[in-house]
Amino acid sequence: MRPAGDVSKALLQAVRDLATPERAPILKELAAHANLPESLVMQTLKNMKRYDRVCIARTRRVPWCTRPVAEFGLPVVGQAAASDAVWDVGYAALVRAWG
Repeated sequence: MRPAGDVSKALLQAVRDLATPERAPILKELAAHANLPESLVMQTLKNMKRYDRVCIARTRRVPWCTRPVAEFGLPVVGQAAASDAVWDVGYAALVRAWG
């Protein structure tokens, strides 16, 4: 996998700086904090989300948009491993039932 670029490093730092337990940063806040254009931040966040560098923590209503906007946070380490373990147990039971 390629190393992280300057934009993704700046966005990860912005997520760390702006995230609180009650509220996570939205795209506009991340762009303003990192001093980057929103279009670049949007595309980079899509790529980072695809590779599990960030995740959507929850959604929030804002006055300037009719739909809820995504709040971004850092993923929980070990979350995928826990879901894989559940799947493995189910698969093992299926194999045992098969014969």
